Amino acid sequence: MVHAEVVEAQEFPHLSQLHRVQAVPKTIINGVVEVLGAVPEATLLERVLSAVGQEDLLEGHAVSRPEEAATGPTSAVGS
Repeated sequence: MVHAEVVEAQEFPHLSQLHRVQAVPKTIINGVVEVLGAVPEATLLERVLSAVGQEDLLEGHAVSRPEEAATGPTSAVGS
């Protein structure tokens, strides 16, 4: 199961400062991985699985990735 919360950055400036939001969307997964910008569904799935240590679930599965789709930067939180 996936639980998600959406926070309006301008309505909650203390959370924006806490998570260093400089642009939206900014997705933080389990406080471990952050994804900046709008990314393709396949990229987001990879980041979610990475955050929970389950990257191996994608092995052997073809993930549809349009070559022209732009991907946003991803980093570990705190780096």
